[in-house]
Amino acid sequence: MARFSARRRRGTNAPPRASTSRHQERPMTGLSRCRILIVEDEILLSMALEGMLREEGCEQFAFAATVEDALGKVAEWRPDVVILDLNLQGQKSFPVADALEDHDIAFVIVSGHSRAIVPERHQQRPFIGKPFGRDEVVPLVQQLIKRSVRPLY
Repeated sequence: MARFSARRRRGTNAPPRASTSRHQERPMTGLSRCRILIVEDEILLSMALEGMLREEGCEQFAFAATVEDALGKVAEWRPDVVILDLNLQGQKSFPVADALEDHDIAFVIVSGHSRAIVPERHQQRPFIGKPFGRDEVVPLVQQLIKRSVRPLY
């Protein structure tokens, strides 16, 4: 089951604006404005990841449990960072990784399998093995956020 949550821009009733440049549209001053997509078919792991990142100040999350749902969220919601499980309900999530690459969206691969099953084209991506802990997830996501977000000056 997928969940979705997005916040409206502060101080306005208008919905979030569409933009061709996500970096210019949402300058970041902290983790609270970062959009994080969690692509995971195990609801308890999704909740654990969300909890870890909420404690660090992240507020905007979207969730997907299937390849199709994830591809839709990537296209419609334009996340800043994605946490991507490799195996979604028995289907490999490589098409999602390809779409993230095409859209220049930072992501980390999460899997209970070894890194060896990751296609060569995504071997350079950060990888976290399951089970994982806060000490692995939070610093890596913070790093990805810093690299993916360019505040306006």
